[in-house]
Amino acid sequence: MNRRVHISKRAYWLALASVDGVGMKRLKQLIERFGPLEKVFEASISQIACLPKFNPLLAAKILRAGKKLSNFQRQMDWFKSRGIEILCLEDEQYPTLLKKISDAPLVLCKKGNLAKISERAVAIVGTRTPTKDGLAVTRKLAAILASEGFIIVSGLAKGIDTAAHQGAIDANGITVGVLGCDIQTIYPKENSQLAYSICVNGTLVSEHPFDTQPTAANLIQRNRIISGLSLGTIVIEADENGGAIHTARFAQKQNRRVYAYHWPFERPLASGPLKLIEDGASGIKVSNVSNLLDDLLKAEEEKFSIKKRDKQLDFFNFE
Repeated sequence: MNRRVHISKRAYWLALASVDGVGMKRLKQLIERFGPLEKVFEASISQIACLPKFNPLLAAKILRAGKKLSNFQRQMDWFKSRGIEILCLEDEQYPTLLKKISDAPLVLCKKGNLAKISERAVAIVGTRTPTKDGLAVTRKLAAILASEGFIIVSGLAKGIDTAAHQGAIDANGITVGVLGCDIQTIYPKENSQLAYSICVNGTLVSEHPFDTQPTAANLIQRNRIISGLSLGTIVIEADENGGAIHTARFAQKQNRRVYAYHWPFERPLASGPLKLIEDGASGIKVSNVSNLLDDLLKAEEEKFSIKKRDKQLDFFNFE
């Protein structure tokens, strides 16, 4: 006789997150129509398909996922056995700033000793092939910000990202590595030890609960999470079309601060930051880091001066 598997709330979220095409906006429609996620999986194809921007094919995919809830619960148990936590949008531990963006992940995988990613976070990003000066500036800036209580967010990539994480660790601070693949896959592999060090005080996060490769598209999409977790994004070195520029553009769309290191024009890899400054980003230097700190604290105050809305609808409060 088979033992009945208890289905947790997060297993329902995991099931819905497994369906391609279901994001924040469609989630809102489902919850407004059916209420708790459990009720979504009890609906009929026609009841789901009649909602705006839904169709019978998508409705069928949702209900097929609902028939595998026991499998998703076993996956949840497997994650737990390996120290991986699955956060869903309605969890208190889900990062507050990330919850405010319009395309926040329905679920977030987290591995590390940090209980919750606080709002006092700043992203530092840049090229995978930096100059020596770029690495030195990044490490120093990250250490200063971490020592002032800011969480340093980056993408665990080679180059500037690695230096940002290391700078925070140098200062015994907290850093968050955002992956563009599943949380069991460290990319690049040579940063496996760095990933371990990040988890000591900080955490790794990924929006991919299942086996997912670090494709170019996935790495670009993870950049919206890097900026979404942060009050502001700092670009150190990059060309005008680099991944770091994608992160800055995401930050702009999310109504977050954008900063760019103000290098002399003749320097290599200065074109990206200088273009951002031309477009309105704040230019910064290590020598005027106090101005950066003041502006980040102002951003923090602005984000949380508004009273919290009804908790039930809070995760639909997009910026």
